[in-house]
Amino acid sequence: MLKLKNIKKNYVTSNEVVKALKGINIEFRKSEFVAILGPSGCGKTTLLNIIGGLDKYTSGDLVIDDVSTKKYKDRDWDTYRNHRIGFVFQNYNLITHQSVLANVELALTLSGVDKKNRRKKAIQVLEKVGLKDQIHKKPNQLSGGQMQRVAIARALVNDPDIILADEPTGALDTKTSVQIMEILKDISKDKLIIMVTHNPDLAEKYATRIINLLDGEITNDTKPYNSKNDIKDGVDNNKKTSMSFLTAMNLSLNNLMTKKGRTLLTAFAGSIGIIGIALILALSNGVQEYINNVEEETLTSYPITIQEEAVEMTDLISSIKTDNNKTIHEDNKIYSNDVMSEMMSTMSSKVKSNNLEEFKKYIESDESNITDYTSAISYSYNLNIQIYKDSDSDVVQVNPNTVLDDCL
Repeated sequence: MLKLKNIKKNYVTSNEVVKALKGINIEFRKSEFVAILGPSGCGKTTLLNIIGGLDKYTSGDLVIDDVSTKKYKDRDWDTYRNHRIGFVFQNYNLITHQSVLANVELALTLSGVDKKNRRKKAIQVLEKVGLKDQIHKKPNQLSGGQMQRVAIARALVNDPDIILADEPTGALDTKTSVQIMEILKDISKDKLIIMVTHNPDLAEKYATRIINLLDGEITNDTKPYNSKNDIKDGVDNNKKTSMSFLTAMNLSLNNLMTKKGRTLLTAFAGSIGIIGIALILALSNGVQEYINNVEEETLTSYPITIQEEAVEMTDLISSIKTDNNKTIHEDNKIYSNDVMSEMMSTMSSKVKSNNLEEFKKYIESDESNITDYTSAISYSYNLNIQIYKDSDSDVVQVNPNTVLDDCL
């Protein structure tokens, strides 16, 4: 069922490597009560955490029903812990604001069991550990022994194959410890229980198998086991962990309502953050809109003008550059250069014509979409308008002006 093959666990610190487990080889029966004894720091809890999937081994292999866990992913470990393992801790790990019944139901909630069956199973296991009359109390209203019974009931409610108990009687008095051990012994009739303890007397009295650990190695095993001749029962407990959305929302709401002060402060702080971000975005959009308006107004003041004839200034400037190496001038002589004539000749040669008629047709068509990028389009035509002024002595032509013609 469960086999550890040369399991090693190292903890790496900045200065050294601590070897917690040094090659553990052990097999467990399907149903037995195993007690792991040893001094503090010998690796008992580390071994228990590796068996329960709470910690990962450095090397070796943990084999479950002849299936290696070397390639297990996080989801596989979650399924293993939720359906194959039940945990009983020394400090109980109960949720204080939930009732006894809700604490036990939680394991079933994570498995996706419906509310009716959840409650039924939870009440059954609480009755089994003698707490049927305490189901509506909160954990802080119970004694230490009663809280440990709730923890045992929570571990049993999912019907796991393996129960892991880490010092389950460490915080209890002698009488209560005996009661808890009796419950665990009864459970071990059809389940595997692995218990870590410092109390050899309890181990001798209740455990069916004792394993001694020292410095990360097994020094003694009172009842070794080899599973080579066993036949698998074919039961598959590797169901996927699931929870309905509605159940998750109910749990979240219940948790929020039990901590109203913290919830209100968190909501207030969150609202300040959201309002701040909204104000920054609004200010940013307003500034950007203002910049866009300024750009449009500026471009409107300096419109783009296209004329029928124009001079390409780049070609003009490049063409009038003087090549000093082209003409050789002798010393002590004066040479003239007709700059103006050359410039006028160059300007006349660089004049280019634009087909404004075709351009006008294009911008007025639907193909150009130019209206999406302009505020106004205006046209001017080369018309020589004849304007005359009636004076006292005669009619004078004002446009085109004829003053210059009279002077010639």
